[in-house]
Amino acid sequence: MDPTAIRTYAILEDSHWWFLGRREVIGRLLEARLAGPLRILDWGCGTGGNFRMLSRFGRVTSVDASDLSLELCRARGISDVIKAATLQEFPVQDQYDLVTNFDVLEHIADDVGFLRDLHRVLRDNGHVLVTVPAYQFLWSDLDRLLGHVRRYNKRDLVRCFEEAGFTVSVASYFNSFLAVPFIAVRWTQTRTRRASTLKDYAMELHPWLNNLFLFMMTLEAAIVPRMPMPFGTSIILLAKKRET
Repeated sequence: MDPTAIRTYAILEDSHWWFLGRREVIGRLLEARLAGPLRILDWGCGTGGNFRMLSRFGRVTSVDASDLSLELCRARGISDVIKAATLQEFPVQDQYDLVTNFDVLEHIADDVGFLRDLHRVLRDNGHVLVTVPAYQFLWSDLDRLLGHVRRYNKRDLVRCFEEAGFTVSVASYFNSFLAVPFIAVRWTQTRTRRASTLKDYAMELHPWLNNLFLFMMTLEAAIVPRMPMPFGTSIILLAKKRET
């Protein structure tokens, strides 16, 4: 991701309904499924917008490949940050109860290989929590801009984790209530080619509309830990390291 997009991302994840709503979905699932305190490895932490939420559940180590992203993390007061592009580069000094990977797996060419490698940084009975974009038919110029390799459906994502030696505890779509307008906007942006930057694609909304969309995502956040959503533009999955 280029520096302009990274700086835009840092701004958006503190205010935009989608980033705030995703955080609600993640937090509610963690509250429902995992007891803290946890030792957490946030792989692909970006600019650190999820750090405060994750810190409610334990101690967080943040990892990213981008110097700028880690600089922005430190500007937020996040001190436990490590630069690494691959797990082979990561200095394993501890094993973790939970590895988080929020909208990162779709960037990795060998996703199953990456998930297998996570075993060495996970404690026995450790968990992995990921979010990814859903449905290849929603592929757009935004995916290319962000450096995505693929989008997922739930069945294929579950299969990746099972092949990598995990047992899936929860797998659900989200951003379901707003999926239809979300898809319509992405389709229009792709067809008209009027969006060329992350800021263009995110669209600046009036605060009342931003708050309304966030409210809809908050409603979903209360449902997902109890009942998987059958459709949505993103997927959240929690898996447990399989005993060997």
